[in-house]
Amino acid sequence: MRTIKKFRLLFSRNYVFIAIAVLITLYGLFWARTHSERVYSIGAMIILIPFLEMRGQERVMQLFVVFFACIQVSSIALFDRLPYQLLISSQPFWTAVQKGIPTAFIICAMAHLFFWRKTDLFKLYGIQFPIMIIACTWYIRMLLIMANCQHIPNAKAVRIPAIVIQKCPACCDLYELWFSFNYEGEEEKVSINVNPQLHEQTNEGDSLILQMHPGRFGWPWYHKDIKRRYR
Repeated sequence: MRTIKKFRLLFSRNYVFIAIAVLITLYGLFWARTHSERVYSIGAMIILIPFLEMRGQERVMQLFVVFFACIQVSSIALFDRLPYQLLISSQPFWTAVQKGIPTAFIICAMAHLFFWRKTDLFKLYGIQFPIMIIACTWYIRMLLIMANCQHIPNAKAVRIPAIVIQKCPACCDLYELWFSFNYEGEEEKVSINVNPQLHEQTNEGDSLILQMHPGRFGWPWYHKDIKRRYR
């Protein structure tokens, strides 16, 4: 009887999904050739969240930690490899929230239908649904950033006058400047890594013009590897 219970435990729902998550993580880290493949691999893991079985056992909670660690590792690896960045990172947030809530509900409803008699409605909609809202909002925001940061032929660059408000000391080995500028009637503050020559020549209080790509959704962005993006 103990052997049968151990066998069932090894092939329980959570163990199967954790194994899938680990395989997807390894694929995204080492075998995926494009950013799109890495993004879709993270999306596949997010879809699995409502299908996990939540119980008060210590082993079950350990599995949840392993599962979310897989998502975290994959997302960090993805963002480190992205060649572009939004000037104002908060711009896609509310759009992502509006799309993330219904998406999370649909996926949770699918899990409810799939495990009709074995579903704990309180845990599914009271615990996993809020987690799904956060995960879907974050994931959709990432998709919006990728869709926005695409080259538009013959598009005019966005020129934004900015003031240097802070400069990292040279001893930090970070060639980073903090800028303050006005965009669409709101004052924004951002930090951007610049080339060493510009960092050395610039002082706090200097004025620069940030020259950015317009973005498909109107959110200015820039390439991380382009050093000469200021005039």
